[in-house]
Amino acid sequence: MASFDNPVGTASRAEGSAPKHGTFRPLQQAAFSTLEHAAFLKGLLKPFKGKGELSQWAGVCRQLMEGLIQLANDEVLLQAQRYPFSLLPIRMTRQSTGAGTVFLRWSRTDRSKMGVRLWDELLDDPRTPANLIADLYQLELQRITLNMQISLTHTICRQAAECTEKMAQAEAIYHHRINLINSNQTKEA
Repeated sequence: MASFDNPVGTASRAEGSAPKHGTFRPLQQAAFSTLEHAAFLKGLLKPFKGKGELSQWAGVCRQLMEGLIQLANDEVLLQAQRYPFSLLPIRMTRQSTGAGTVFLRWSRTDRSKMGVRLWDELLDDPRTPANLIADLYQLELQRITLNMQISLTHTICRQAAECTEKMAQAEAIYHHRINLINSNQTKEA
């Protein structure tokens, strides 16, 4: 592990107290202000009158998910890739999925292994500077939260898109039957 200017970081804290984080800045409410989260939740709990409304709401879900991914990339991941975190043997990385989402993951620098177990090992490693423990903890909390938010919005978006397709199928069957009824009534008249 690389050396740090103040590897122990104990000079300014009392015996037995947890080190304070200072390098990593967790996301605050203002970071989410550009995302339309209130409209998102309001849009979920309403009677959809057709596939158009549902399709439109699915678009809102997708925008929200993309906004969360951008926050993860531009705010959290960017900080996690800077000094002093760049000196650690593991990195927070971006992992894209086949479903079109992006999640934050812990990875060895050579990418030979991924997972939260690496973070766990890093915190247990006595070579990890004490002054980074609180920051690493905050990074992990932020990673967990953003991954959950991205996953939830992706699932809701996917469900809304699937419901739109089902509504379109139901509409086609309905119109087919109505056309048959109208056609039979025309023939009988």
